Amino acid sequence: MKRRIALTFLGALLLLACTRETPVSPVMEPEIHTIRAGFAGDDPLTRSRLSFEDTAAKVLWSRGDAFKMIRISTTGYAGAVYTTQDDGVTEATFTSDKTLSGSEFTCGYPADVYRVGRKGEMGCILITPVPSVQQAVPGGVEEGLNRAAAYTTDVSADLSFRNVLSFVRFRLEGACVGTLESVAFEARTTVAGDASVYFEDGEPRIDFSKNWSNPTVARSTRITLEGPFEEGKDYLMAMVPASLNGFDLVFTGSGGEQILKHSSKSLTLKSSRITDFGTVRLGDTWEQDSPETIEYMHQTRGSRKNVICVLAEGFTAGEQTEFERLAKSGIDYMFSVEPFKSYKDYFTVYLHRVVSNESGASVTDGDGNVVTARDTYFGAGWGESSYSDMRADPARIQEYLKTHCPEVMAGELSYRDVPALLIVNDERYGGRCISYSNGWAYCIVPYQYGGKTIRWSFPKYQAVNQEDDSEGYRETTDEERDALGRHVGDWRNTLLHEFGGHCYSRLTDEYWNTSYVSGPAAIAGHSYQVPYAVNASGYYDPVPWQETLLDNLGEWEEVNPEYGRIGKYQGATSSIYFRWRSEPVSCMIDNRPYFNTWSRILIVRRILEKAGETFDLDAFREKDVMYDPVRPVADATPALRRQMRAQAAMVPEMPLLLPPVIVEEDVL
Repeated sequence: MKRRIALTFLGALLLLACTRETPVSPVMEPEIHTIRAGFAGDDPLTRSRLSFEDTAAKVLWSRGDAFKMIRISTTGYAGAVYTTQDDGVTEATFTSDKTLSGSEFTCGYPADVYRVGRKGEMGCILITPVPSVQQAVPGGVEEGLNRAAAYTTDVSADLSFRNVLSFVRFRLEGACVGTLESVAFEARTTVAGDASVYFEDGEPRIDFSKNWSNPTVARSTRITLEGPFEEGKDYLMAMVPASLNGFDLVFTGSGGEQILKHSSKSLTLKSSRITDFGTVRLGDTWEQDSPETIEYMHQTRGSRKNVICVLAEGFTAGEQTEFERLAKSGIDYMFSVEPFKSYKDYFTVYLHRVVSNESGASVTDGDGNVVTARDTYFGAGWGESSYSDMRADPARIQEYLKTHCPEVMAGELSYRDVPALLIVNDERYGGRCISYSNGWAYCIVPYQYGGKTIRWSFPKYQAVNQEDDSEGYRETTDEERDALGRHVGDWRNTLLHEFGGHCYSRLTDEYWNTSYVSGPAAIAGHSYQVPYAVNASGYYDPVPWQETLLDNLGEWEEVNPEYGRIGKYQGATSSIYFRWRSEPVSCMIDNRPYFNTWSRILIVRRILEKAGETFDLDAFREKDVMYDPVRPVADATPALRRQMRAQAAMVPEMPLLLPPVIVEEDVL
């Protein structure tokens, strides 16, 4: 006897999208399932179609629609594809030439966009590619993007499909829409790529917590919707649910013109939900009012101005919108990391749309000799495969600050008070800070690899004895790397290290290689006019953090046991011996979004000093956030460790950044 299974389709966006005809080969006694499609609940953002009236709409299945059912068992998995020949109905008959038995089943719709990842504690983990480039469809989404999943422990029971992707919706106005070619959504987190789909407590989950070999779609923080577009029509982008701390919309015309719309709003994009951005007015011309200096963040606390200037380098007049997008993305990332996040109100940040005659940066031979010149405003350049001579023209930067930074022009600050960040329109790897004994600094950060992922490694070797060099060094084990966490990031992590760590906070590097200083020795920067490198010590005893942290470590651990990792660890400032740091790992080692506790104290002291306020340790401790998002839990399972190793192998391993250049005299 044929079995009929009632399947209720719950979700946001199953629509009249699948219209292809798929002939079904005749089978002997196919298993027939009946699907009742609809939606559940009264939430107006949960819709079963992409028309946005207040009334509910029917979900109509189309001929050729199919879902994939996967059975998981202790011995492996088996799959079957179920297809319908019905068209335009809410209840469709699905057939398959394969009958499954077992106790766990995960289903994915549409069938052709899922593959099996591996079995998990809650059934099968499927993999589905979420494309970073999508086709604009008035009133809907591109065919196949209405992804849904279902899970059951009984093949004869009802199935409940639910949509797994999130959607953003907008409408467009203005004559510019007629020549609009694409709309790009730029997030600060990954929203596209091969994602994991699984079930937890009966609810579908989709995220990037798993990493898979041979990805179909590379992970991306950007989704591009390709036109053409029409005024007044609804358009949607499909993406993996995420929490957003600001985002950009970049509108590109047929002639390459761009309009950028930025939002600093925090949003949570949920599965099976539509977030409406409303109507975006582009205007009737691509000519936009784009001032050279943009105040991106405004200081609201402190008695003295605390200013950062972000300068475009190697961006032509037509590329200033791209600079603005990158600058906002980089600054937003830095201020998502503690302690910058908690002290954000103490900063004013300017973005300067500095126009260069040519794109990019000059190429040198690694020794400062220019091989290929680029006519850029600040003269930035470095080697094709080496950045040992990465520099710009400091006199030109200082002169620009004097004539374009509002607080310097008004006489409220000296240029020495304003650290400068040059974002360079170049994809070569690099990043460097040039600091001065008087406290001024500038740094260079390119948009390396076009924003693709980069892995930074914990040093390969480490001292055996934390106190001296008596026992030599040994190789860092995989287990130690797993315990510290494997860090994968992008160009913004270089910005965090170079600008947030070196340039603004005057921290030194905490990584090392097999070179070393010959014995305990003072670090010159500690006695500079504005102290530098106080996050490292030239002596095992005492260290700069002794009195503040180590002498009172018990009190700190009562607040949070994680403070217990504070100690004295040999290796810092490129030396494996006779230089000490306060924690095993931090941003100044592998660019992770975590500054160690002593560095956070130094950063907050610097912020408050520049803003005209007094540092108070008790107030700091009350406000401090001790959290490293890269470090896994201490009792990570072997499976998690294997997963982290696989993740680290997905992108090429890059060398650590070069130490900052220290200049003990002024330029002008």
